[in-house]
Amino acid sequence: MLRSSLAAAFLLFSFSLKAQELFPRTEPASNSPKGALGVRMSNEFYREVTVLRSMQNCKFMWALTNKLMLTQAFTFANHHGARLPDDFIKNDGNIGQHTHGNKKGNTYPYGFENASLTLKYRFLSLDGQNSHFRMAAFAEAAAGTSAHDEAEVSLMGDNSGGGGGIIATVLHKKFAASVTGGAILPYRYVQKDMNEIIIEYGNAYYYSLSFGYLLFPFRYKDYNQTNLNLYMEFIGKSYDKINVNLNSTDVLIDKVPSLEQGNYVDVFPGMQLILNSSTRVDISVGLPLISRSYVHTYPFYYLGIQRYFYF
Repeated sequence: MLRSSLAAAFLLFSFSLKAQELFPRTEPASNSPKGALGVRMSNEFYREVTVLRSMQNCKFMWALTNKLMLTQAFTFANHHGARLPDDFIKNDGNIGQHTHGNKKGNTYPYGFENASLTLKYRFLSLDGQNSHFRMAAFAEAAAGTSAHDEAEVSLMGDNSGGGGGIIATVLHKKFAASVTGGAILPYRYVQKDMNEIIIEYGNAYYYSLSFGYLLFPFRYKDYNQTNLNLYMEFIGKSYDKINVNLNSTDVLIDKVPSLEQGNYVDVFPGMQLILNSSTRVDISVGLPLISRSYVHTYPFYYLGIQRYFYF
């Protein structure tokens, strides 16, 4: 009994010490504590003309070993219809911040978008007193039926496909930084009715640079203290143009920004509360820094709640 209590206390206290590397938008190279189930519910939302776009993501995280972690995620949103809009490859001369089927502000039902599975393996750990450097590799796969009508791809909601990448994270006292680089290899989308439409999405490459700072407490006394962390994250993506095939014939796409090749970098200032070393609350806002994304408007907001359950 004493040994179990001490082990639980050590896990909780370790969680507090590295709290500032629990970035709201990106994953660190560190894994969840072994023997703990992490559950995260997040909501990303923005306004498109008069429509409130909302996406919910539910993640379950489990450390299989000290180095290997499994994450299962399910995404729900009102970003897509059950079918492609009839006019999504046309340009009405009014394409601005965002386009869903050529018309901004289309209304779609809220529903399931896709499910994904991620394996992360921490292959390097250089630990010191109040500091460490860690690296991890990850592979991910997603499956869904979303009628995604833009060139920018994502395995969280929009597309089916696979991908992977590398993460490097450094922690020193109250400061943490992390770099991620990865690729997405999307599957094509096929829609058959009176006509057959095939969308071939291009590959995408994403990258991020995240910083975190532990603002409070000034000194740890016990693991029940509330943590306040401040964050600044820079997240970018480069992606190829879309190819549309109608009844075995390629369709000419002319001057539709959301269907062309693109790249951008967004910036995410945010803050985080950690309660009793087991519950965290994340808040951040996304703003354009270099160019812009066409899959959402700005600003867009993120709210996440995560809880660890120890066994």
